[in-house]
Amino acid sequence: MSGKERTGRPLAVTITLFVMALLGLSSIIYSFTGAYAPYGLFYPAAHMLLIVGIFASFAGIGSMERWGLGLFLVMLALKFGLDLYTGAFRAWELALLLPAGIFLAHLKKMH
Repeated sequence: MSGKERTGRPLAVTITLFVMALLGLSSIIYSFTGAYAPYGLFYPAAHMLLIVGIFASFAGIGSMERWGLGLFLVMLALKFGLDLYTGAFRAWELALLLPAGIFLAHLKKMH
């Protein structure tokens, strides 16, 4: 391992990544139903870009890299901002803070 010992991924992080990936895929599928049309022409595209950014962060978090957590937090903040700006924000989206808390709880194990 090239002189630097890697820390294993905690089970809570693995489960959270799996659940978040399923939710992300369902969000992508849901976007094709036209449900996001009332929020403007560009909202669906911006929403999809943010979801892709969140998926990219999963690669880093899955490898227990700090950049993955940083990217996740930035994408989450941008998603909340976009949803608030367009009027698409719903209270249940605050549940996305739970995975952020789980990931932050394991920050010391990340490199």
